[in-house]
Amino acid sequence: MVKVSVIIPTYNRSELLKCAITSVLDQAYDNYELLIIDDGSTDDTKSIVNGFGSPKIRYIYQSNSGRSSARNYGIKLSKGEYVSFLDSDDIFLPNKLSLQVQALDENPNCGLVYAYAKNVDENGRFLDFHFDGNLSGKIYPEMLYIKNNYITTPTVMVRAKVLAQIGGFNESMHMCEDLDLWRRIARKYEVKQICQSLAHVRIRTTEKMNILEYMRGRKQYYVKAMIDDHNLKAIAPALFVEMYRVYLNCAKYQKQYFVLLYILFQYLLFRAFNMGIKNRC
Repeated sequence: MVKVSVIIPTYNRSELLKCAITSVLDQAYDNYELLIIDDGSTDDTKSIVNGFGSPKIRYIYQSNSGRSSARNYGIKLSKGEYVSFLDSDDIFLPNKLSLQVQALDENPNCGLVYAYAKNVDENGRFLDFHFDGNLSGKIYPEMLYIKNNYITTPTVMVRAKVLAQIGGFNESMHMCEDLDLWRRIARKYEVKQICQSLAHVRIRTTEKMNILEYMRGRKQYYVKAMIDDHNLKAIAPALFVEMYRVYLNCAKYQKQYFVLLYILFQYLLFRAFNMGIKNRC
């Protein structure tokens, strides 16, 4: 039986995909399958995949439906006891699968295991910030805070039976859909962290971050979480205050001053509204 299914969704990234596939084929652990879900690519993705000639690789094409749809299709077709995800512009480090299989085998109450990741730029140069985090065990609801959530998709391995119970990625969400899935898993299961870097995550330093889009995605994530769990209303003000402060700092750092003013206005409205509710109570 296949122990691990690695799922790579991809769309028109054939050159970067080579590195992602190679990083999986170079794993120290051998009992895995690799599913490449081509989300409607128009480049030479298929020929790149076929060029590897590996029996471990399954290439599946679907019409362009988005990364969550591609990941979910991969989950549906997967045969492994455990499932791991890799974006087509990121890479696994050689011990990624072996260490995480061991962690899940040794911790039956754990639904998800994750690790540190190092960030690299477009040319593969290391950046001076990386994803560490320090949460293990029952990490819900602490994981909802931005300062605590360092669970990056390429560092995750999940039990297939947990995905079958919890469900996959929410295809209606275009931002934070990965965080939403980790949240749903952490609400019911323990989470284990491996305190070493097991992946490289590519950050596009030449592109300006769409701060408002990220903030809207974070708001949607919080609203959905509060619909799922009404007890979160007690920490809602703290979550939103942290969110506004984080994105204010992002706008300031990137010198997006109109965006900064817009977020500041939204933040002040939120504070005024929240104070009004407190006074009425």
